[in-house]
Amino acid sequence: METHTDITVFDQFIAPVRNALKDARHRRESRKFSDEAYLFAGIRRVLDQPRSGREWVQRLQSVFHLPVTVTSFFKALRSSRRAALTWEVAESIRSKVDCECGAVFDPLAGHSELNGFDLYASDATYEIAATHTQPIDGKIYAPGYFFSLNLRSHSLSLLDIARPQKKREHDMTALKRLGGRKLRMGAPQGRRVIHVYDRAGIDYRQWTKWKTRGVYFISREKVNSRAQVLGNLEFDSSDPNNTGVLADQQIGVFAGVLIRRVRYQDPATGKVFDFITNEFTLPPGLIAFLYKRRWDIEKSFDEKKNKLGVTKAWAITELAKTQQALFLCMVHNLLLLLERKLDLEEDIREEKLIAKKRRRLQHLERTIRNAGRTPNPLVQNCLRITQRSLQFIRWVRDALHAKTPWRPAVEQLRPLMTAYLQ
Repeated sequence: METHTDITVFDQFIAPVRNALKDARHRRESRKFSDEAYLFAGIRRVLDQPRSGREWVQRLQSVFHLPVTVTSFFKALRSSRRAALTWEVAESIRSKVDCECGAVFDPLAGHSELNGFDLYASDATYEIAATHTQPIDGKIYAPGYFFSLNLRSHSLSLLDIARPQKKREHDMTALKRLGGRKLRMGAPQGRRVIHVYDRAGIDYRQWTKWKTRGVYFISREKVNSRAQVLGNLEFDSSDPNNTGVLADQQIGVFAGVLIRRVRYQDPATGKVFDFITNEFTLPPGLIAFLYKRRWDIEKSFDEKKNKLGVTKAWAITELAKTQQALFLCMVHNLLLLLERKLDLEEDIREEKLIAKKRRRLQHLERTIRNAGRTPNPLVQNCLRITQRSLQFIRWVRDALHAKTPWRPAVEQLRPLMTAYLQ
């Protein structure tokens, strides 16, 4: 019988995967290379930074004693059934992160104006092509991946991989291919969905069509925009959350296509930004703040590259690239669930990063006031940490590798979360 002292960090970390597998429609029994072993292998490949697939298979054999070969691992990456299973499990874990978010982990929970909205930062990221990638018209295109980061829960999900034909697939081409139904991210009817996207996601006519399905976008106006101001919208300039808003305008871009423009001056730099959206009900200060939160997904991409070391495609097939991206989402979300468990049950959180962010915000406030401007409270009060420390990631790697019991591992972690190693 398993007791509390028998539970390891591995058990806690992998529990959401095992729970998702129980009800997975695409699960099959296999004596040679089980679905659980396969999912574990993919997750650990994201975490452990192997230089190649062959190196990783050798490590799976010698260190984790898994019955896997180069052939079986890469065959699984090409399997449509395994890909469907990986989608199921990844979505189950994402749903768990979203459902367990709660106001304590949602930096936007205090804004009643956002009730009824699901909020995402969405973007594309590109990696080094796999070794045997075939050129298209003589050119090898870097594999692209379109992700969405939930701005409430911070869960990461895959929209799709890029599917180039004669040239690299543009972001808007991919978004149109996916369609409004996919962009709703599974939201129930009546709930509105906002995607915060950079300028690559701009298509005013398409935005107007998607609005009928409850899908909205926030972006920055293109430099060569020929939009004409049709009228000024009223806003509460006395509301502290609208600090920095210079204008809230209705603009015309094409015949019959109306877009909203929020002109905003960054209190820190004095630089003026024009944010555009097809959403007309939210206060303009919130529109500007939501675009600033788009930085969260950029920090997630940075963590993928510089802390997890995921920079190159594992294989050349679309199924393999899709599964690699799903494994990345799983790792992001499993780490998030583990962080929250440590926070709620062990009173352990990234204290050193929180303190560092507080110091940065205090410095920012001094800079703003010295320039004779007023800080925006939406920015100054947002303490969400958008990246994990390498000390935490190393602790997870080591504890999973050694199958360290939960209690001693937690006590080993506690000082690592309060100060940087000396």
